[in-house]
Amino acid sequence: MQQSLIKKATLFLICFILAIPFIQGQNQISSEVVYLKNGSVVKGNIVEWIPNESISLQTSDGNLFVFKIAEIERVKRELSKVEATPQKEKAQKTPNLYESNIALGFGSSSGKYGLDVLCFNLVYGKNLDKHHFIGAGTGIRYFDAIEMTMIPIIVDWRYKINQNDISPYVRLSAGYSLNVSNGIENSGFLVDPRIGIDFKLNQSNLSIDMGYQTQQMAFYTIDPVNPWPLSKIYRFSESLKFSLSLSF
Repeated sequence: MQQSLIKKATLFLICFILAIPFIQGQNQISSEVVYLKNGSVVKGNIVEWIPNESISLQTSDGNLFVFKIAEIERVKRELSKVEATPQKEKAQKTPNLYESNIALGFGSSSGKYGLDVLCFNLVYGKNLDKHHFIGAGTGIRYFDAIEMTMIPIIVDWRYKINQNDISPYVRLSAGYSLNVSNGIENSGFLVDPRIGIDFKLNQSNLSIDMGYQTQQMAFYTIDPVNPWPLSKIYRFSESLKFSLSLSF
């Protein structure tokens, strides 16, 4: 069953390396330089050139000069480089006021009561400022080893360090999960802290994170002296969780 769960997880969890180049571009602008026979030099943009007659040149301050061909010694085009605005001087992007988040994840069992789990989250909330997000949502937790499906009802909080194209963050989802496989008897609390990196994609954000999810549920033990009825104890099933999410 564990192999089956891993195969399912690979359908939506892909190990990938994101290489994002940082380019400080430069723009080039051109202008013409007119050298006159009397030694004068005038720089601007040619707005009219009448062959064998005259050249009209407009300077950067808006003045227009007309020179006869007989007055001109030579004309030269000049390229000047204008550096693009440095990245650090660009205004930080303002986040959308309201935000939806869809996340898919896989938790690998950890600890004595750990179980592998497939995870899906759907969260909607509000960006309180450039750093803090608060929302609420639901999702699915599927434990393949015991064929159990749980529906969590969660509150979600995130702290993003900045609004750059790449931004680290911390996130916490917590709530209560309802067991829908065999009634709601085996329900319990869910705590899902994680850290991650957020990548800006036009109007949306792609995130990858990892954390340590704990889900409270009932486990049954057998008393060798009195095997029936089974003894039920509530423990937290722990898993090391990796997830991908899209915010928009």
